[in-house]
Amino acid sequence: MTQDSNESELQRRMAPGALCLEGFLGTDPRAAAEILAADRAALDAMGLTHRDLAEPLRTVLDLAMTACGRAVRLGRATLRPDPAGDLSATCREAMGRIVCPFDDGLFPKGEVELLDGRTGECLTVTPLSVHLIAEHGFYQGRPSRYRLEPRDIARMFGLGPPER
Repeated sequence: MTQDSNESELQRRMAPGALCLEGFLGTDPRAAAEILAADRAALDAMGLTHRDLAEPLRTVLDLAMTACGRAVRLGRATLRPDPAGDLSATCREAMGRIVCPFDDGLFPKGEVELLDGRTGECLTVTPLSVHLIAEHGFYQGRPSRYRLEPRDIARMFGLGPPER
């Protein structure tokens, strides 16, 4: 298969209705390759890698999923349970699994709401979204329901250079 046919198959798999009702691109008019390149550039500008952002998300996801629907308060620096922590993570489970659009795995449905108590900012994280970031550098299209902006993740976990 050629690179063009691979890209066109990936684009098809990310479209609404192919693997999930809403798709992975939202109403973003850019091709998946353009979205990937733009997010890579954003990380380069912050001096971070996709794994730098995926690892704290994975930690939060794991802690929230083991809490069985109860909110878990976390310390920002340690990402460990801390009753005085200013991050709160709550898991909302869902039945079923979803296929990765890059065709390399099947992931449980459900989502974790991560709330920053200092700013009120909220991120919605799924097992698939953590995989997409860690393995493919894909944060989804704008304004996809599960789009995670690299700058928002970095800010929430205090990663990268300070914002000006």
